[in-house]
Amino acid sequence: MPLVRALTIFIPVHTWRVEEIVRKAVEMVDKVATCANDSGLKPWTLRVALPIVPSQILECNDFKRIAAETLSALGDRKPLIAFPLDPEHKCVKKLHELLAIENAFFSTMCSSTECIERVFNSVYSDEARKGIELDNFTKFSLTLGSWIETPYFPSAANVSNVAGFAIALRYADAVARAVEGDSTQLFSFLRDVNEKAIAISRCSAVPFLGIDFSLSPWLEESESVAKIVESLLGAPIGSLGTLNVVYNLNSLVRGLPRRLGVRAVGFNEVMLPVAEDRLLSQRVREGFVRVRDLISYSFVCVAGLDMVALPRDTNVLGVIVDMLAVYRVKGRAVAMRVIPTDLDPGTEITLSRFGSTYVARV
Repeated sequence: MPLVRALTIFIPVHTWRVEEIVRKAVEMVDKVATCANDSGLKPWTLRVALPIVPSQILECNDFKRIAAETLSALGDRKPLIAFPLDPEHKCVKKLHELLAIENAFFSTMCSSTECIERVFNSVYSDEARKGIELDNFTKFSLTLGSWIETPYFPSAANVSNVAGFAIALRYADAVARAVEGDSTQLFSFLRDVNEKAIAISRCSAVPFLGIDFSLSPWLEESESVAKIVESLLGAPIGSLGTLNVVYNLNSLVRGLPRRLGVRAVGFNEVMLPVAEDRLLSQRVREGFVRVRDLISYSFVCVAGLDMVALPRDTNVLGVIVDMLAVYRVKGRAVAMRVIPTDLDPGTEITLSRFGSTYVARV
């Protein structure tokens, strides 16, 4: 059954004081969430995205205060909170501490090799990785090329610094039916979500920014994007022909907002987060899909390299600069969320929010 993956509320910040940020976040979340409930929209997760935090703004401990005080004030609502940091922010070097904050997610953005080297040294170098648990790497993403206003975490950022909300979807099962020839559920679901979002906006007086139509999996078999690819390919994902199938699937996704007359925001692409797709994880274990394959898919049709466990001695800096090259060829922002390990390819690891996945071959 398709559902709303995330209702992400974009909080504008004009005075970078902790008290003011918390007050505004609580006020907007309470208003939008109440109106969502009244409209009948029941999102799987409620999320908050802040503007890009300038390099000289906020101390590292302020992020913990913002998260803790916001969660405390909102009671059972408990939103996830995205903190996009300027790459020169001093707290990028303190991510081993920040990523342990409850419900807090972090990202930064690079468009040059110099910036990439700084972030690599702060996050992915052997020394930097010592203080970061594997689970916490799932709470950090590096966006390449330019910031993007998306409801998807951890890359979400209020780039325009205005009030609004956007929606991300869990609808792989409805897309699977559509590619088999029955699009009734897909279009009914999307129209219903759009109508309810418009009602929320009218009720709350908070602008509806749009839907990110990205096709993203979840752990249930019926929500596997890899399964859709294999149904079209007639072979395991990673076999010859995969790139063409994912490209065609991506074209379907990108055509949905135009066909429905619905506003789109964010990536609007096929996503292949390895640890969130059981079948894709299995194909990684079997060696059908490698890191280099996932990078190649990103050139034409995938939002980025996501939720991939990397084996020992992986040249992570090389992975990042390759993803920057993807951005330069593609002309659209891509994101990277990887989990560096000291393990061999094929080794099973367990992530607290996602269960088991496998270390990929490079």
